[in-house]
Amino acid sequence: MENQSLLLTLGTGVLASFVLFFIFYKVLRQSSKISALLTILIVQLVYIPLAATHWDGLDVFAIHFAFFTMAAAGLGIITSKNENQKAQPHQRKKLHPAPMVIIGFFVVLAMVDATIITLANKGASADFMRQFLPEPKPKSIDKVKVTEEYKKTHERYMRTFTSDVAPAEREVTSAFPGTVANDYQKKYSLYNNYISQLQNQHERGWQIKDGWVDKPVEGKPALFRINVRDKQGSPITGAQVTIAFLRPSNKAMDITVQLPEQNSGLYGQAVTLPAPGLWDLLITIKKGDDIHEVKGDTQIQAAS
Repeated sequence: MENQSLLLTLGTGVLASFVLFFIFYKVLRQSSKISALLTILIVQLVYIPLAATHWDGLDVFAIHFAFFTMAAAGLGIITSKNENQKAQPHQRKKLHPAPMVIIGFFVVLAMVDATIITLANKGASADFMRQFLPEPKPKSIDKVKVTEEYKKTHERYMRTFTSDVAPAEREVTSAFPGTVANDYQKKYSLYNNYISQLQNQHERGWQIKDGWVDKPVEGKPALFRINVRDKQGSPITGAQVTIAFLRPSNKAMDITVQLPEQNSGLYGQAVTLPAPGLWDLLITIKKGDDIHEVKGDTQIQAAS
């Protein structure tokens, strides 16, 4: 069961629970409790092996297990009330609202959980973000600013880029808040290499400036160009520069672009991004044995 078909698998299982329950209850004339129990057992006996062979995580398994169980149990609660009324016809035939409230609560809870799981695994589409999330407000910056902070075990850089050739009225910025993108803290054996690379980058002191030359708009090519210089301010030539545009809400949109050297220390290429909003960036610069990584983000305008 794929994460993309979460609602489909939930709906199919619930529908199967309804069909099985009424087969036992109406066709085979079983009691409501027996019908609910048999329905739960059959559905779970089918689902659990499928979940084990197509494992999507404990959260996905839990919501399927709970939803399939509640579907049959809810039908059992409702029909058992009817059985009691038939056994005691002198009593007023009125369904107590408590079971319906409980069932409704779990239905809403399951829908919310399904939405959260789907967004966590698949991400939100650009349309969803545009409709339900506030528009990010990029900072207005008049000139290139580069600040560096060095901490005991991490250096974090803040580099805010604005093109010198872009008109002021259509200023475009890309903020780069960190260096090495990999999270090696979770892998202790690689953590020393991570720290070593951070220290090497700090000592190397390469300077990376500029960014978008043209205003980036979804679906339209825009020139992204960076100026790479060493610690003394001399241009770094002959390097291999790669930039990855990463979509936080949908990794299927991720794009990796090679930036060829256009001039001494200048690397650029026209880039077309398919969706507006916030994108993460990862710039990798290789020169000989030296590897320099910078990560950040940029804002893409919606097409008018």
